Amino acid sequence: MNYLVSQIVNFITEQDVISDESDVQDFYRYGIEISISSLLNIVLVVIAGILIHHIIESIVFLTLFILIRSFTGGYHADTYFRCNLLMCTTFILTALANSIFSNKFSLLIIIVLICVTELIVSILGPIENKNKPIDDSKRIKLKIIGIVITLIINCTGLFLSRSYLGTMIILTTFLIALLMIAAKIKEEGINVKSLKKLLAEMIQKIAKHTAILACGAASAYGGYQTKEPKNIYKR
Repeated sequence: MNYLVSQIVNFITEQDVISDESDVQDFYRYGIEISISSLLNIVLVVIAGILIHHIIESIVFLTLFILIRSFTGGYHADTYFRCNLLMCTTFILTALANSIFSNKFSLLIIIVLICVTELIVSILGPIENKNKPIDDSKRIKLKIIGIVITLIINCTGLFLSRSYLGTMIILTTFLIALLMIAAKIKEEGINVKSLKKLLAEMIQKIAKHTAILACGAASAYGGYQTKEPKNIYKR
């Protein structure tokens, strides 16, 4: 990949299309590398869809994967080979699962999958990668857009849940959420301590946002009103 990218950058530099300044070279090198890797992912997933006779599902998978992860982030492999392998494998497994469970999910199961997906996206998103840090000024915006887009897509899947397309949407968004957890575990390292920390962070965020929403409401959501703490917004 590095050799190919370097050759392309050298070519457009020699043609005086871009300057040879290091910042300019790095900028276009980054753009070319992202373009090639993304195109390769798309082509391989579409080919996999053709081979297993699930071409429509491959298009749905790619569309949702690219759209949602642009705002939520997620798991990234350490090499391009592993990245391509992961994309193809997860697509094939999702498509096969969809062919098995399409029209067989009850409304309750679909709602549970949607709620779990939304919960993970709202708590963990956006996932930051060491090669692409996220500015604090963008973090809130990305989180809100990610939650809204995922919710709209899931509602579409719920509306189409009696069709193979609807369950494919639900399963794909659920997969994206699971990969966000995988990214968090990879970042922290796989051990009991890190899993406990991840669980603690999820509980903390749920409790925090619930408390803030409850303090802004006229009363608690249940039948019993717990005493409201002071200075809740400072905690």
